[in-house]
Amino acid sequence: MKYIGRITLLLFSIIVSVVESFSEESKLSSILEALFFVAIAFSIGWVYDGSRFYKAQAEINKEHFQSLIEFSPYPILVYQENKIAFINDKLVELLNSSYEKIIGETIFDFVLPEYHSAIKERIKKAQNGAMDVERSQIKIRVGKNNILDIEVTSVSIVYSHKPAVEVFIRDLTSEKRLSEKSKKNEDLYRFITDNSTDIISYINPYGVYEYMSPSCTQLLGYNQNEIINQNMFAFIHPDDLEEISKTFTEAKSLIDFASLTHRYKKKDGSFLWLETNARTIRNINKELEGVVTVSRDISKRMEKEEILLKTNERLQYLSNYDSLTDIPNRRYFVQTFKDEWNRTMRQCLPLSLLMIDIDNFKKYNDFYGHQAGDSCIQQIAKAIKGTLNRPGDFVARYGGEEFVVLLPETDLKGAQYIGESLLSTMKKLQIPTEVSETSDYVTLSIGCTSLVPSDQHKPEDLIKQADINLYLAKETGKNQVR
Repeated sequence: MKYIGRITLLLFSIIVSVVESFSEESKLSSILEALFFVAIAFSIGWVYDGSRFYKAQAEINKEHFQSLIEFSPYPILVYQENKIAFINDKLVELLNSSYEKIIGETIFDFVLPEYHSAIKERIKKAQNGAMDVERSQIKIRVGKNNILDIEVTSVSIVYSHKPAVEVFIRDLTSEKRLSEKSKKNEDLYRFITDNSTDIISYINPYGVYEYMSPSCTQLLGYNQNEIINQNMFAFIHPDDLEEISKTFTEAKSLIDFASLTHRYKKKDGSFLWLETNARTIRNINKELEGVVTVSRDISKRMEKEEILLKTNERLQYLSNYDSLTDIPNRRYFVQTFKDEWNRTMRQCLPLSLLMIDIDNFKKYNDFYGHQAGDSCIQQIAKAIKGTLNRPGDFVARYGGEEFVVLLPETDLKGAQYIGESLLSTMKKLQIPTEVSETSDYVTLSIGCTSLVPSDQHKPEDLIKQADINLYLAKETGKNQVR
């Protein structure tokens, strides 16, 4: 019975050897294959222990042993008296040879020299009756140039009434090459991530950093351990949180790649502009496993873009605003007038216009000088702008001492009211003058008109009528609304 225990240990080790070498998906088939080895071992019938032989169950004939091994999914050989005594088809296939060329050869004809010593020791132990169930990995030569990595497990048996060693072989070549390739790739990726000036990170589905490249120290001031296991949202600028959070939520089910521009908090509390490319990692069920990000410092670029933006905004402002008064110029008025004309025409709403002229301005400018003239224009522009309270009301410098006020959705009565309000404002402003024949202070003449734009009218009609009314105001005494 004690030998049954030893046989059981041997078989269990063989099963473990086979099963552990496979992935979860193939373990079931591996277990079945391992059980096949069990059947072989129990069919052997003789166990060699020391220098004696014990009969375990019943004598097995050679034909039964051979036929059973032929079904093995693994290469098997029997080594007896320093020669290969038996092989199965799988071994012939592995060695890319024939029975005739293999049977009778020594195992050392195939094993690379650096493994001879270990193989001799294994054979010696087996011949002395040791139950060698340890797995060994060696290299064998197939043909002239092909080297295979294999794993061997051996057991002492009786074959044709003589002691022998049965060897189970598993080809590891593809697995080894894949492992070596993976190792090289891992080393390469590690080198890239460790030496990249970009920040490379891995974030789990909960937004927590599981990896951060060393470049974070130079760019952000943190060491890796200060970021790993921290939630990424703790480092995002508050103004960028909504967009980042939305993108991360979408990554869980909707998108696989995203490119973002955002600000990232540095250790000193300041923020760094980053351009981040993110790609999702999913399992076979398409569930999010994590997100790999590569972030680049674009602070200098953003500074240049901000300067360019401000420059463009300034140019846009200068093209639309009067430099003296800081109110819209005639160009801006023309575009706004066109837009409001079309809008009020679509909605059948009234549109009113005030044409404003500073009374006796040429005399004022000649008498007091250009500097006083500019100051007068600035004060009046500010007064007109301050009188207009509604968001849609629009004032522009039309040219020289002329101003224009556009009043959308305002009828004639409303426009006249605003015109009178402007005259009242001028009285309060009290810009003194000695060149006016009607007042001791600078006054305004205002031409007022209104209509509901339609296909029967042109925008120029409104301007022309306002000009006519302005002329009437100046010719009939000035300082009035007509």
